[in-house]
Amino acid sequence: MPPEVFWQDFLELLGEVSDVGGTHRQEAELFVHAGVGGDLDLVETLVCALHNEYASARWDFRACEILGPRAYPQVAAGEVDRFTATATVLGSEDWQPLEAMISCALRRGDAATAHAVLRAADRPGFHRGWVRRRAIEVDQDLGGEGHT
Repeated sequence: MPPEVFWQDFLELLGEVSDVGGTHRQEAELFVHAGVGGDLDLVETLVCALHNEYASARWDFRACEILGPRAYPQVAAGEVDRFTATATVLGSEDWQPLEAMISCALRRGDAATAHAVLRAADRPGFHRGWVRRRAIEVDQDLGGEGHT
């Protein structure tokens, strides 16, 4: 099966299953097992295309929700250098992909990336309060290194 077809189907199925909580806290693992490593750019392109398609159809919830899978393949591949740009796109609308990126960065000892993700996501949105609380928690866990 061509990668474009596989990942398109995978992303659409992931959206359906996540609607009923079927993937909660396992999204990155699913991408690992699906072998996303070499297809990060393709998956990101498909996520953007699906987002545009859903937004054009005025499926606002689905359009917002499809942005999360932009983060999970990056977490699966450990591509921390992509996290801040992704957090900028996500904003504070969905805390789960943000937490996946923050946790991955912290596991790798990369507090600077964790802070950058939180700064990028700290703008008006449904979970802005969570973003700000999480920034305080990260600072406390790291001994007050400071979040600017």
